[in-house]
Amino acid sequence: QKQRLNLNEALEREKKEKAAKAAGMVGKKDEAKLAPEQTFWEGPPSSTEVLVPFLGCFLVLGIVPFISAVNRQFRVKYKITDRRVSVSGGWDGKDVTEFSYAEIKEMQYGLRFNGYCGDMRIGLRDGANIEMFGLTNFYDNYKYMLSRIDKGARKRSDPPPDQI
Repeated sequence: QKQRLNLNEALEREKKEKAAKAAGMVGKKDEAKLAPEQTFWEGPPSSTEVLVPFLGCFLVLGIVPFISAVNRQFRVKYKITDRRVSVSGGWDGKDVTEFSYAEIKEMQYGLRFNGYCGDMRIGLRDGANIEMFGLTNFYDNYKYMLSRIDKGARKRSDPPPDQI
C-alpha cells in the first residue's frame, strides 16, 4: 500500500530516525531492515503544457505539437519517493529511468507560469542528464529532493525558488 507524505511529514520522520539512531535506541538488526518505500509525489506533467500547442492548432502546423503534448500527458509519469526518483515515458510509456539520490551530481530548474510548475534538469554522476518538464507542486518537490542529496551536490545545485 502506497503512503504519500508531504514535505513536513517526511522531514519530521527523518529527524526522528536520526534522533533515535543518535540515542542508541536503534539496534543493528533494525538498521539493516529496509523500511517500505514511501511515495512523496507521483503524477503526470502539468496540464498547462497543452495550452500553447492547442492554440497553435488554429494553424495547420500546430496539430503535430498538440498531439505530441497530449501524448506526453498520458504517457509520462514522475514518481518521487524517499529512496529514488523515477521517470516513465517514451511514445508507449514503457521507458523507465530510475536513479537514487546518491547518483545525483546537480539539479537545475526553470519555473513556468509564475511558479505553478517547473522544468528540472538533473545531472547524474555518470554524466547522464534527466529532464523533468512541467513538474507540478514544484516548490515542495524540489525542496524534498534537495534535502535528500549529499552536501556537495546541494552546493552545485540551484537554491530553492523561495531563497532567490
